Amino acid sequence: MQQRRKSVFASAPFAMKQAALGAGVAARKNGAPLSLAAVVFALFVFATFLYNEDIKSITDFQFSAGAIRAKAPDLHLLQEAEAAAHAAVNTLAKRGEEVIVRVLQAPPSAASDASAGALPLQSGSANATGATAAAAKANAASAAVDVVQEKERDVTLPTVTGGGGADEARRRADEEAAEKASAAEAAAATAALRAVVSVPETCDLYRGNWVYDEVNAPVYKEGECEFLTEQVTCMRNGRRDDSYQKWRWQPTDCDLPRFDARLLLERLRNKRLMFVGDSLNRNQWESMVCLVQSVIPKGKKTLTKFVNGGSSNVFYAHEYNATVEFYWAPFLVESNSDNPKVHSVPDRVIQWHAIAKHARNWVGVDYLVFNTYIWWLNTLDMKVLKGSFDQGSTEYVEVDRPVAYKEVLKTWAKWVDRNIDPNKTTVFFMGMSPNHIT
Repeated sequence: MQQRRKSVFASAPFAMKQAALGAGVAARKNGAPLSLAAVVFALFVFATFLYNEDIKSITDFQFSAGAIRAKAPDLHLLQEAEAAAHAAVNTLAKRGEEVIVRVLQAPPSAASDASAGALPLQSGSANATGATAAAAKANAASAAVDVVQEKERDVTLPTVTGGGGADEARRRADEEAAEKASAAEAAAATAALRAVVSVPETCDLYRGNWVYDEVNAPVYKEGECEFLTEQVTCMRNGRRDDSYQKWRWQPTDCDLPRFDARLLLERLRNKRLMFVGDSLNRNQWESMVCLVQSVIPKGKKTLTKFVNGGSSNVFYAHEYNATVEFYWAPFLVESNSDNPKVHSVPDRVIQWHAIAKHARNWVGVDYLVFNTYIWWLNTLDMKVLKGSFDQGSTEYVEVDRPVAYKEVLKTWAKWVDRNIDPNKTTVFFMGMSPNHIT
C-alpha cells in the first residue's frame, strides 16, 4: 500500500492552510507543480501575522516609562497637598491657635511600586510572557496610586504664647484688664451723653427756695476733697455741726435732678469752664472742683494755682481733657486789687471802662460764670481812677456805688456782646449771694 505524504502545512494554522490549499488548487488547475516561491510567500505571510499580533498586545499595555509618568502626577499632587497642610499648620501655630489637622498619606508600597515602574524599558523585542508580566505590574502600580486609601493622622499643636512664659501671660492679662476698663469707661461715657435732664423748658430755675434736705445732702464731704483751701474748711476750723451742707435749691415749678459728676465731666470733655470774679465766685469754683474730682482717680487730676500772670487757678481732669478754672477779677474791670495774693488794700480804686487786660484771658472759654458783688460793700462811694493804671495815674473821683456798679456792668456787657459767640460760649452772671460770714 502506498503511503501518503504528509503536507508541510499540517501544523499550520487554519487560515494559512486555506491559503496554501487555494494556491495548490490553482496550481493544479493550471497543471503546474507547487513551486518553492509559493512556499516562501506563505511563510512570509505567517511570520507577518505572528509579529503583528505580538506588537499589538504589547502596545495595548501602557507600562512604558511615559505611561508610568502619566500616572505619577496623582502621587505628586498628594505630596503637594500634604506639604500645604503642614504649611497651614505652621501658620496657625505662629498665631497661637490650637488646631487638629488631618493629613492624607499614601501607603509606602504605592510610592515604591510607582517609582519602580517608572524605570524605562530596555530597547529591543520582548516576548508575550514578559510583556504581560510588566503590564500587570504597571497596572498594579497605577491602581495603587489611583485608589490610595486615606490615612488620618491627628496633629495637635500647643498654644503658642510668644515665648515670654509668665511675663507674657501677665502682660496679656494686663492688656485684657485695660481693654475691659476702657470699654467700661466708654460705656459710662455713652450713657452719660444719653442722659437727659428732665426739667421742663417752661420751668424758671431762678424762682424757688432753699430747702433743708438730710436725705440727699451733702453732695460731697469736706474731708474727701483735697483741693479746698484752709479758710473754707469749716469743719476743720472747728465748726461742730454740718447742717449748712444740707441745703439745696428747689425751683418753684419743677424738680432738679441730683447732681451727677460723671455727666458734668462728660459734657465738659475737651472744654473749659471758668469762674470769673471775687472770692465768692472762688468759693463756687472750689465747690465745683470738689464735686467733679470725687469720680476721678488719683493721678488723673491736677490743680495748678496762680497761672496766667498769677490770676488763674486751673483744675485739670486728664482723661476728659477738661478744665475747671477760676480767674481773679473782683470788680471785673481793672482795679488796684487785681493781685490775687496781695489784694487787701484800704482804698479800693477801679478803672471802670478798662476790661481788656482781664478779658483777653476769657476768650475761647466754653462756659463763663461771672460775678462781682462783695467787694462793693465796704464803702458807700466808689473811687474811680482818672486816667489809667498803666500810665501811673493816682488821681480818682468818688462816685455813688450804684452808679459805679452800673457803669462797670455796661463795660462788661459791651465786651460780651462784641467778643463772645453765643454758638460757642455760654455766659452766666451770678447776682447777689451770701457773704463769707453769714
